[in-house]
Amino acid sequence: MRLSKRIRLLVLAVLVLISGGAARAQVNTADLSGHVLDPQGLAVVGAKVTVENLATGAARTADADDTGRYRIVGLPPGRYKLTVEGGKGLSRLVNPEIVLTIGQSAEFDAHLQILSGAETVTVTESTELIETARTAVTETIDKRRIDNLPINGRNYINFTLTTSQAQRDSAPSIGAAPTSGINFGGQRARSNQVSVDGADAGDNSVNGIRATVSQEAVQEFQLIISNYMPEFGRATGGVINIVTRGGSNELHGNVFGFLRHKSIQARNPFSVAVDPTTGALTPVKQAFTRAQGGATLGGPIKEDKTFYFFSYETTRRQETGFTNIGANNFGLVPTTTPAVPGVTLLLTPQQAAFVNNPAVLTAPSPGPGQPSGGQRAAQLFLLGGSGSSVALRGLDPGLVASV
Repeated sequence: MRLSKRIRLLVLAVLVLISGGAARAQVNTADLSGHVLDPQGLAVVGAKVTVENLATGAARTADADDTGRYRIVGLPPGRYKLTVEGGKGLSRLVNPEIVLTIGQSAEFDAHLQILSGAETVTVTESTELIETARTAVTETIDKRRIDNLPINGRNYINFTLTTSQAQRDSAPSIGAAPTSGINFGGQRARSNQVSVDGADAGDNSVNGIRATVSQEAVQEFQLIISNYMPEFGRATGGVINIVTRGGSNELHGNVFGFLRHKSIQARNPFSVAVDPTTGALTPVKQAFTRAQGGATLGGPIKEDKTFYFFSYETTRRQETGFTNIGANNFGLVPTTTPAVPGVTLLLTPQQAAFVNNPAVLTAPSPGPGQPSGGQRAAQLFLLGGSGSSVALRGLDPGLVASV
């Protein structure tokens, strides 16, 4: 009895996980619905609506209900051929290409004609698909924009900056986990949700963004800026919903490479070298070379049934950084002292005043075995000055051993 109860609980847990995964996966698909009407505007009950993916040949069908309404859900984003068959006495309607984008709930009403010779009516011009039930503020970054717009570093998420409601986030980073780097409506970048093919791409601790996929593997992505649907959560900023490419009935692929070489790099205006003696600033061009390359390949394993798609991308970068810490030699000044004649080292102004103070230099030893004032000045001069020389010049004057 106890074992049977455990089995029932295990089966229930598995069903919950499966249903949760299925619900999450719906966020990266599209829906198509509408009405099938006759020439008088009346519902065509039982009309058969078929949509066929032009890339994979996969087909889905639905029948119109008593009000003439049909609905097909969970369609992968892409191009589709729509066919409507109203039955006896009505011609067949064909729309050769309908484009569905990620997260879209599109409406298309089919108006059938009386059968008169021609069995098929082909729609050559139609209005844009509308979404009457959507309340969210969204925008879709399509493949054309991803392929053709220039971008630095091939971080395709930065294409969100083409919308007026997104800006670069300048908030300081928390730890090593990167953020999306995008600010929606004044919210910091860690307030956004990023998903890839319906799976959460955010870190659960600080909501940093994990590595996603190559730009070549992205089909399109959707920006949801406000009024999210219930399937989206954990976001007070925006939602970036990414869908990747897949294989099709046609073999396709590409090889790409991008090079940003140091020989054609401009010098950063803040990149300078500091002369350790005079503190003069000399412009220096820092090296920066970045090479990015990769390849994609997709096609059918079995036509209209099973497909594959591979994507690979690598980045190699060689660079040197710079900093303005230590400008003007940290305020150090060349210093000499009678305690160590003939030697010049870099000390702070306070240290230089101490090692040249007559009261310090002439102070006697306070007791047996204790250094005099002149000896203390020599110790400070040699230790402090030698440390500055090693840090700024990379040279050890070899005087510490005499302390």
